Order: sequence, then structure tokens, then C-alpha cells
Amino acid sequence: MTKIVAVFLLLGAAVLGGGLFFFGGLRDDAARGDQAGVTEENRAPAEGQTGFVGTTAISSGEGRADDSAPRASKAPKDLALASDTRAREDYLNSVFRPLAQSGVEVALAQVRALPDAQSKDMAMLALLGEWTDLSVTELAQRTEIGRFGVAGALALHLMGEGKLTPQEAAVMANEFLSGGQRVGVLGRAAERLAATDPKSALAMGDGLSDWEQVRFLSRFVSGWASASPEAARAWAAQVEDTRTRSVLLGRVLGEEVKVNPASAAQTYLQAPPEDTQVRNRTARQIAAGWAGQDTMAAMQWADNLPTEEERAAARQGIRSVAPVGIGARISPGADGLPVLQGLVPGSPASTSGQLRSGDRVVSVTDGNGTWVSARNLLLRDVVQMIQGAPNTSVSLQVQSADGSPPRVVTLGREQIIHRPGS
Repeated sequence: MTKIVAVFLLLGAAVLGGGLFFFGGLRDDAARGDQAGVTEENRAPAEGQTGFVGTTAISSGEGRADDSAPRASKAPKDLALASDTRAREDYLNSVFRPLAQSGVEVALAQVRALPDAQSKDMAMLALLGEWTDLSVTELAQRTEIGRFGVAGALALHLMGEGKLTPQEAAVMANEFLSGGQRVGVLGRAAERLAATDPKSALAMGDGLSDWEQVRFLSRFVSGWASASPEAARAWAAQVEDTRTRSVLLGRVLGEEVKVNPASAAQTYLQAPPEDTQVRNRTARQIAAGWAGQDTMAAMQWADNLPTEEERAAARQGIRSVAPVGIGARISPGADGLPVLQGLVPGSPASTSGQLRSGDRVVSVTDGNGTWVSARNLLLRDVVQMIQGAPNTSVSLQVQSADGSPPRVVTLGREQIIHRPGS
């Protein structure tokens, strides 16, 4: 008999007047065998969201294919016999894990037949674990449970896999979710549909409140702009509320810059968002998107923006992808020392011939010329020490991957330039 390790996620749901807690089933990796004691970090739930910790239990997986239908058909009746939360958890897990093999439509129909929201969440969590084949840690990290609840995470996963249409995902959101979780899933569904059917996608937001509409429309217009920025911009420009109109126009430009940064930059100059905060954020986004392809063009554009706030925001965006430094990318190393992973063509790090990918950074000089061990620094602190003002220099003590003795390399800092086609 083969045993299946069922790892359960404890989901906490706050309700008015008191706390309600329940368990849901998740399958851990088969490689973990019969080990128990897997614990997930407690998370404080945000408003309208669910926090969770992990526990473990063992359940038998014998007879999965043959008895799934009989178990499912009597689930609501047998569920009433469960003596406590754990018994209910074990029972629903034993029913819905094998039922997952019957397909999405059959499984969700049985979820809907359950008598209460708590049981439905338990069942959907079991299905999500079965369909993703993720461990408890992976589910927490790689699904949307924390933001959209169990039903939202399940709907988004199935939509992403093409097993639910955006319209069907919206139906699940309206049926099983409320508040910000519902709005979030509706927005994702509308974003997916808007590229091909903006009218139907827009209708998904009917009846939402003011703040919900803004959040929903931001997703909707992004999806539309990814396929037709001109049409999406023309529609957004007709929105009456100034703040909402600015947000939507900014989202259109944010999508356009992914495809054609120069066009987005020109459009911004002709008709920037009216709201100052949105305008500055959009300028930063356009500059960052453009600087990664053509740094000189992005810098020239930034210098010609009408206000100092916009110019500063754009320059910040440029520095995020094309900083002043030596032109080397670094990442954490296994022994705690940063490792050079790539040298930007034409940069000081590349043209000097003194550095190679795989070199470890042992120490860096600070502003006073004092050596500071890189092992004791966060990666972002190492990056900040290497970056600096143009026409200044920085010294590194580096060690090659072959373990040869460390050597000192001194390089001048320059504005890193990304060129078209490079």
C-alpha cells in the first residue's frame, strides 16, 4: 500500500465577533516520505486576506481512481459525520485529491455541493495542491493564496493553465470571494480578456465601488494596452475623474514602454498624466524601460522633461538599469562573498581586462579608502559602495574561481551605457 504524505496548511480567517480557524490539505513532495513536523511561518493576514501556518498529517491514498466518484457523491452527507475540524479536513482531503483526476468541471461541481464556506475552502485547497503538485512551502511562495485566498489562487492557477476561461474565473471570484480578493481576481480576469474582447472584460467590473473600480480598471486597461495601446489610451482619456484618468493613462504608457519605449516617451511629452504623482512615476518607468535599450536616448529625453521633479524621477529610472559604476553584475555567493556574474560590454570592468565572470569580491574600499570585507555586507550595500559619482574610482579585492590568491583591482566609475543591439 502506498502512503501519500498530506501536508496541511492552517488558514486563519478573521470574522466579526470572533476568530474562525480551519485546516486545508496540501501534498508535500513525495521525496519527504512519512516525515512530519513541516511548519510554515506565521503570516499576519492583511485586511480581507488569509494568514496561514503549516502542520502535517498522514492519510492513505489507496483506491484513488476507483472510489473517487462514490466518495464525491456522498461528500455533503458524510461530512456531517466528521466529529471535529481535523476529521473534516482528513475526510475532504481523501475525497477531493482523487476527485482532482476527474477534471476541473467535475471537481468544482462537488465543491459547490458542500454545505459551508469553510468546507469549500478546504476542498479547493486540496485541489490546488493536487493540480499544482507543489509542497506546502512552494504553494505559499508560488501561488496567490496570501493575496487572493484559496478560491482566488485556484481560479488564477486554472486560468493561467488554460483550464478556466477569464469569464469562468470571474464567476469563481463572484461566488467564493469578497472585498479586495474578489476585485483582484476580477481585475486579473479582465486583464487577460481585454486584449481580445475589451467590452466583455470591462463588464466584469459592473457594480464595483469607487476604489474597487480604480483598481479593476488599472488591470483592465493594462491588458487592453498590451494589444492596442492607441485604443486603450483613447478610451482612458475619456474617463471623467482626473486622478483615475491619470492612473489609467499611466498604465497604458507602462505597457507601451515594454514594446516601444521611444513611442511611449514621445506620447508622454505630448500628453503626460495630469496627476503629479502618477506623472513622475510614469516618467521613471519610461526612462527605466528605455535606458536598458538605449541609455543615451533616455538620458536626452529625461533632460528635456518640463519639470525638475519629472527629470529627477526619470534619472532615477535610468540609474536603476544603467547606473554610474564599473559595469559588473554581482550576485550572492555560496560562501557569503558576492560573485561577478557578468560584465557590461564597453564598461570599465569589461575593457580593463582585470575582472572575469566568476570572480569573488573579497573586499571593497569605502569613501575614505578603507577596506571593508564584503562578507559582512548585504549585497545591496556592496553594490552601493561600488557605484558612485562619475570620474571617481573604486578598488576591489577579488579572487578568481580557481582559488588563486586575491588581487587588487582599481577601476574608474563611468555612466554605464546600453546601446541598441548590444
